[in-house]
Amino acid sequence: MARTTIGDVAKAAGVSVSTVSRALRGLDKVNPDTRKRVEDAAGRLHFSFSKSASSLASGKTMRVAVLLPNQISGWFTSHAFEGVYEVLSQEGYDVIPYVMWEQRDLDAFFQNLPGNQNVDAVVVVSFALTEAQTKVLEGLTVPVLGLNTPGDEGFAATARVDDIASMQAPVRLLHSLGHRSLAYVEQPEVSPFLSTSDLRTQGFEEAAKALGYGDEDILIVPAVGHTGMRSEQDEFSGIAAQLMSAPSAPTGVCVENDKVASALVKELRRLGVDVPAEMSVIGFDDDYRAALMDLTTVHQNPLETGRLIGRKALTLMRGEPLDEPYTVIPTSLVLRGTTNVPPQD
Repeated sequence: MARTTIGDVAKAAGVSVSTVSRALRGLDKVNPDTRKRVEDAAGRLHFSFSKSASSLASGKTMRVAVLLPNQISGWFTSHAFEGVYEVLSQEGYDVIPYVMWEQRDLDAFFQNLPGNQNVDAVVVVSFALTEAQTKVLEGLTVPVLGLNTPGDEGFAATARVDDIASMQAPVRLLHSLGHRSLAYVEQPEVSPFLSTSDLRTQGFEEAAKALGYGDEDILIVPAVGHTGMRSEQDEFSGIAAQLMSAPSAPTGVCVENDKVASALVKELRRLGVDVPAEMSVIGFDDDYRAALMDLTTVHQNPLETGRLIGRKALTLMRGEPLDEPYTVIPTSLVLRGTTNVPPQD
């Protein structure tokens, strides 16, 4: 069977080949009725306009690069990418993930980026960039957008939560419940890329000190490198042991994310600690684990954040201005069953 050509579509629609080309590429100056007639004819004939041909004609590649940290399968990253992909793919764009596993991968990406003319936009997810990397972004001729980046510098548009401010609500809750000794638990595995960890730790410490907690009332359980010699069970047993044996005897605990918080609650209960009667625990994200564990947490929606960045990218790639280039998305505290007043002496 002979392959359908653009000429066949033009003949079926009763228009010229150039009109078919303009209509299927979505260009202006095509009557809506004519465009529909062309699209209907193309559909009947199973004709698909070549993306490469369209790119040559329009000067666009119809590709968007998304720079992702090594935790691509993580709850936030996977949902954020899904949101970007959902919006852009519906408009015909190929959304290409670039996963950075090591620092050298990130360095190579930025070395090659200025000469890369194969994308129409770049989306950077969750990276804390250096000053040199930010300057590279500022020199690009395509829109560069930040999703969950710590700031706006170097980006044409961003969408993010304020991790510092968002961590203050859990601290205020614990204070209002009467907890006088607090702890903050960072994610055990150290990532060289993710920007959220330091910001949430900062938010916790600032909020606690603003409410009058002294250094002796605050315990920070820092991230440690995963050496491969300890199991995840050992890691959380170690964290629980620090909380249970600390001289400050913390009764209120904020945790960097729900993954860690859920595992910590399970381990504390395994060791005989009654959560929340003896120790309150608050997570961050409101991922699928939070509802299962009845975990008090901070809610955010990375899927919708990804969709928002996708819509901003479309606007910028059309050469149109954004009403709100830089968006800080509010979070909310979700009260569930892992918080209570502290035990009474």
